[in-house]
Amino acid sequence: MDEVWLKQLNKRNLELSGEDSSKWNFATVRLSSSVLNKLSQEEQAKFKLTEFKRATNEIEHWARVEEICDFFGVDDPSLARDIYFRRFQDLSLDEEIKWLDLRDISEDIPEGFGVKVDWG
Repeated sequence: MDEVWLKQLNKRNLELSGEDSSKWNFATVRLSSSVLNKLSQEEQAKFKLTEFKRATNEIEHWARVEEICDFFGVDDPSLARDIYFRRFQDLSLDEEIKWLDLRDISEDIPEGFGVKVDWG
């Protein structure tokens, strides 16, 4: 996979000494383990494992299970694996599209799954 665009994105995301990163406009990229494996080992190491907050009731629990299954494009929760994330400063539309192009495609979910980009 060509990671030239990702190397350019990495250069923009280095925090300078004394810079207040809390004022950055962040985008969070979430990847399934299968999509993460498409990246080089060097890039994989920059992602962190998502820790989901524990549901406080059964409705929250099943809503979370459904969200995870939708993310991975599976019906059986036991088939869903870990989700990894990384935050980027000022992600461009072209870069967002490159992330979305990494999605896994299946017969059941032709629009793809395994990549989400959230702003803010």
